[in-house]
Amino acid sequence: MRRKAQVVGFEEDLIEKLRDPEFASAYIMSAIVDNDIEFLPIALGDVAKAYGISKLADKTGINRRTLYKVFDKNGHPSFNLVMRIMGSLGMELEVRPKKTKKSKVS
Repeated sequence: MRRKAQVVGFEEDLIEKLRDPEFASAYIMSAIVDNDIEFLPIALGDVAKAYGISKLADKTGINRRTLYKVFDKNGHPSFNLVMRIMGSLGMELEVRPKKTKKSKVS
């Protein structure tokens, strides 16, 4: 007797992976590095879903309805709000010098 292969949807798989803090921080960082300001609230929302929206609302003091609006594709969260949410998710933003290619001296 054959077993049916269990199919996991993309979103379920993503949420599972986003429970790993390293993966979640790389996911959010990709939006920042790519300067994709429209994707950033969506990325934060995906990580928040993996973390738990209710838990995040309790930790930030921001109600769930407001969080869902922030994480909408039309959400334009302020830098302060992004930092507050990231901090509550156990993340921080790090700024470092840009890597440059060293030119060869002939």
